[in-house]
Amino acid sequence: MTTGSADERQPDQPSQHYDVIIVGGRVGGTALAARLGLYGLRVLVLERETFPSLPAVSSPIIYAPTMKTLDEIGADEAIYAHNTPKIHYVYNITPSLRGHIRIPDMDGRDYGYAIDRARFDEALWQNAMRIPTVEGRQSCSVTDILMTGKQATGVTVKNADGSTETIYGDIIVGADGRFSMVARKMDAKLSDEWEQHPTSIYYAYWEGVTHLDGNPAAAAYEGNGPYGYLTLDSADGQTAIALEGRSEALEHDGDAEAFYESMVQSLPELAERTANAHRVTSVRGMKHISNGYREPGGPGWALVGDAYHHKDPLDGQGIYNAVITGKALAQAIRKYKQGQLTWDEALAEYDENARIKTYPMYKVLQRRVKESFYPQPSILPEWLNEQMTRWMFEDPDVKSLVGKMLTRQIPADMVNLMGPPTLFGAIARGPLRDFRKLVELRREKDKAGSQHSE
Repeated sequence: MTTGSADERQPDQPSQHYDVIIVGGRVGGTALAARLGLYGLRVLVLERETFPSLPAVSSPIIYAPTMKTLDEIGADEAIYAHNTPKIHYVYNITPSLRGHIRIPDMDGRDYGYAIDRARFDEALWQNAMRIPTVEGRQSCSVTDILMTGKQATGVTVKNADGSTETIYGDIIVGADGRFSMVARKMDAKLSDEWEQHPTSIYYAYWEGVTHLDGNPAAAAYEGNGPYGYLTLDSADGQTAIALEGRSEALEHDGDAEAFYESMVQSLPELAERTANAHRVTSVRGMKHISNGYREPGGPGWALVGDAYHHKDPLDGQGIYNAVITGKALAQAIRKYKQGQLTWDEALAEYDENARIKTYPMYKVLQRRVKESFYPQPSILPEWLNEQMTRWMFEDPDVKSLVGKMLTRQIPADMVNLMGPPTLFGAIARGPLRDFRKLVELRREKDKAGSQHSE
């Protein structure tokens, strides 16, 4: 661990001391900063990039629970989702089947957004900076964490002009992503790691991709191997196309862009949708995605967002996790600052509340990754598998359960309990539904024949 001395602080520079210094100015950092600022705390946010810019990897879809949490910190939907179409349907497409669910209403929002992360991150930055007690610096790299004994007391930064500076704070928060420098400097311990089924992901934004059924949507496609695709109709007429799957199946010779393009074109449905489209961003991604939690913090420091809990983006809950862990940490910091809790008690409360919101869905994610990319061989005939899948795709109860899980109207641990009986019910109801359709079709044919004979 690299350390510095807190004795370097100059007594004639009180402006260089903050209640909280946040390292990282994307979603987790700015959502936390805004909430702390609304609590009246003096906050400094340090971001090494310049906005607007894209993060390395993102699952950019958000639903009503995320937007509700953003409402609480004053983030304006009209700004962060400017010129971004509302998504009302989520499709699941296999070579032989196609189904969709409608996103259910929650607090007046029956839609999601595949937000443009460059626009979204800048909007949340500006939202935090409007609060008088919040300050921020872009193109500012944190190079060291200052320590007094075992206590984190400040940071050393390199500013955009190349100058270095020492800044002090009561609490240093790492909101700097899954490869967090703060976590590394503090030697934060990992827990609940899940590495049994490694995955990799590549994605880029395109223009000119045709919409499914003429409407903006999110769509998951089954690939021709242990991988799949996700399309998300996003801002300014662009569409994000992601390729994710078993890591060993997505190895390539080094040209990631050529590999990604060839994989997109290898799926006939995507080749058709992109026939008149072109890619407008570089290909971004990550190999061998890690999954786990880090300890929530220690003396004078804490972690939030991906720095605290990082995982596979398959479930589309990454942005929600960033804002909700930010909320939990802000509430714990406020109690500590008000003298209601010791710092150790505040960290324990934060960890407990953050896990209540994130851990059940983390377990659901593990099951989904395994089923999607590491499936066990089926003992059933292929035709029966397809029939059972179709029955589940078409079943109203299954659609309702999935929609309510995506929008967190049903806790994920309840989904684990409700899922099996709902799926078995769908398989039981499927043949009856097919029979009723046949009866109705026969009646229509008989009616048509009767009218023709007259």
